[in-house]
Amino acid sequence: MKRIVLYTSKNCAHCQSAKQFFDSKKIAYRLCDVGTPRGRKEHASLGARGVPVIRIGDKVLYGFNAKAVEKVLKGD
Repeated sequence: MKRIVLYTSKNCAHCQSAKQFFDSKKIAYRLCDVGTPRGRKEHASLGARGVPVIRIGDKVLYGFNAKAVEKVLKGD
């Protein structure tokens, strides 16, 4: 399976939705808080301005859309 990183911030409703999506499907992911120095650096390296940002393998999704995530996971 492709490595997944979820970039989030505290009190972000869309970030919580993304977490719930991955958890409900029992999909492993690494959570990266953009409020930490390391998280800010990683987030900035993606050219991202907001959260959530989801990196699946070499694909980067800005925002959370369950159908888009499923499409990338399936390899479409």
